[in-house]
Amino acid sequence: MKNEIKKIGLGAMIVVLLLLSVALVLQVPEPPLAELKSAREKLVEAQNSEADVYASKLYEEAQQWYDSAMINWAAQNERFFLNREYSKVKEQVDKAIQKANEASGRGIEQKKQTEGLLIQGMMSLDQKIAVYEQVYKKMPLPTAVVKAHNRGKMKLAECRVAYEAGRITEAGKSYEKAVELIESSGKHAAQLLSRWFASYPQWKENGGKAISLSRGGKTVILVDKYAHRCVVYRNGQAIKTFEAELGINWIGDKRLKGDKATPEGVYRVIQKKDHQHTRFHRALLINYPNDEDKRRIEAEKRNGTLARLALPGGLIEIHGHGGKGVNWTDGCIALKDQDMEVLFRLVEVGVPVIIVGSLKSLKEIHH
Repeated sequence: MKNEIKKIGLGAMIVVLLLLSVALVLQVPEPPLAELKSAREKLVEAQNSEADVYASKLYEEAQQWYDSAMINWAAQNERFFLNREYSKVKEQVDKAIQKANEASGRGIEQKKQTEGLLIQGMMSLDQKIAVYEQVYKKMPLPTAVVKAHNRGKMKLAECRVAYEAGRITEAGKSYEKAVELIESSGKHAAQLLSRWFASYPQWKENGGKAISLSRGGKTVILVDKYAHRCVVYRNGQAIKTFEAELGINWIGDKRLKGDKATPEGVYRVIQKKDHQHTRFHRALLINYPNDEDKRRIEAEKRNGTLARLALPGGLIEIHGHGGKGVNWTDGCIALKDQDMEVLFRLVEVGVPVIIVGSLKSLKEIHH
């Protein structure tokens, strides 16, 4: 009987202990595990939307709230389980989720805007490249300028590849470099051309003079350096037009011997050279330097822009062996041999040869 009573008492004690254990377990604070998991997922979503790039401040705030929650959670777990308090952890986790959601939305929006600006920027660079290729490419530009332009085109191509692959950040970096290179090379070329075109009023006057001199059946040769054209006028009309190749440094007037520039001014043919007297098939020697050239060169020597012993050079001709597709002469004007044959028959000694930088204004060329 006594044993039975003891068994009943022991059982009752066990029941009481179990009830007490259950009560204690029920009083233990629950950590916000679901919320922590959600915060981690939201941060991953934000990163996938490139919020760390396009909404970096919001993304950093979300990450800081999450880190604070994890630190606080670890600190609470170090405490006696009945003394743990997770309300602060939950508050921080909720903030992390909120900021991560904002970062994702802002990142997506900002990325779309960036893509739009990038598309516009690439189109703008395409236009600048087209201007360079059409207006500046044939100019004798410094090697550094040509290399910068070519590197800029390469960077723009890299930008397009990255953009089409969805690597917008990478595309943006390539675009910024392309802008720097293409704009700097274009600016340098534009400045060089603009300085040269300061002489346009004189070119225009000399172009009109060529047409005027050709009236009454006279023959006049007019060379347009920028257009790379040699035009024969008679009776105020162009009767023949030939492609022309010029001196290597054809931008600008000829100033001294060895500068490889083609002169600008009003000249005349002083000698016709056939096969036996020139290595360039046929040639028309002109009277460079004329009196005006000599006066200008002496003035430059006096003001110090040319050395006192500088020589003007000479032996400037319109000759054959052209058709190379580049400007290659030491300052002469080269035509294809078959064109030189025609020109040689059309002109005589004394025929005016007028050389201008351009018959079109800089504005006309750009448009």
